[in-house]
Amino acid sequence: MSDPQVYIETMSNGKPVKELDPVASEERKEAELSLWEQVWTYPQAVAWEREPWRWNIVAMWCRTFLTASGPEAKAADKTALHRFGDQLGLTPAGLKENGWQIVRDEVSPRREDSEEVPTAKRQRRLRAVGD
Repeated sequence: MSDPQVYIETMSNGKPVKELDPVASEERKEAELSLWEQVWTYPQAVAWEREPWRWNIVAMWCRTFLTASGPEAKAADKTALHRFGDQLGLTPAGLKENGWQIVRDEVSPRREDSEEVPTAKRQRRLRAVGD
């Protein structure tokens, strides 16, 4: 996917002219990368990681999210964002469509508790004994 390009529209001889804004383009790129990092922390990312064909959709969702959040967003941008969200399981309908469920991690706290127990048991077993 190419870097985002942000243009400024100005008037020249009474006609609108679009000029590339390198500073705004770089800021947009940084915002996209930040959002990209954020969405890869979502529970759905576990499934995306196993399906590389979805990675471009994640990238398009990030770009479209920023576009749809901007002041010049069009209805089509918001519709595209919703469709990408469905494909990625970022909406309730998308979760259902993909056959995914997000459940609370009940194993991790138990694992942390059980990691403490062996250490305590080991210490008891390693006590010094008399002669």
